[in-house]
Amino acid sequence: MPQSPQFELSEHDREFGEWFYQQIAKAFLFKRSEWVDSIAAQLQSDRAPDKRHEVIVIWLSDMTAFTAPGRYIYVTGRLMEYCPGEASLAFTIAHELAHHDLGHLRYFPRWFRGLAAHWITEIIFLVVHSVQHFFYSPERESAADRYALDLCIRAGWDPRDCLHLFDQLEDRLLDLGDIAGVYGPSESDDELLPNAPLMTKLRIWAWQRSRGYLPVRDRRRALEVYLDERDRGRASV
Repeated sequence: MPQSPQFELSEHDREFGEWFYQQIAKAFLFKRSEWVDSIAAQLQSDRAPDKRHEVIVIWLSDMTAFTAPGRYIYVTGRLMEYCPGEASLAFTIAHELAHHDLGHLRYFPRWFRGLAAHWITEIIFLVVHSVQHFFYSPERESAADRYALDLCIRAGWDPRDCLHLFDQLEDRLLDLGDIAGVYGPSESDDELLPNAPLMTKLRIWAWQRSRGYLPVRDRRRALEVYLDERDRGRASV
């Protein structure tokens, strides 16, 4: 189970988070949701009030969630609409909390705000998102998935219900024609062969880095294996 947050929020991170929040608020509509507030409180019930992150509902057409240094986590209204249940939304929020707790967000230098002072909000949003995408990796995302699942278990949700999120993600990507996002590149099965060529492995490695995530099917399967191992470990005690 995850312990207390491993990384304390620095003053720089706090200031960056407030600045980014103010920039985003200029261009996008925010809304408070009692449902989201309740889930966030349940996930963070063991944290002191000043250590908790605030979840903001942002009205974008994308079905996504994201975060940045500071105390805010952002969930789009479209994601809320399409989440198959409360456990799935809890897992989504917990995944963003995991990035904070695991120290995945410390990459914006102090001079960035000065550099971006005259940028329009949309450019700031795109740059912050692109920097995150560059630093995130399948390894970090997988670690955040596992940590999020543990947070949900500790908060009282059934972890198998959390995984229903991946059904929705899969349907969404297939609707968009993103078959590789669900199954991986066409040659990914070849990587499992003992004599797989080095170039095949390199191409798959590069594809995973370009996405930042494993394919949806692989993410879900990895968490199912994680839960199975966890259950076996508890049964052997």
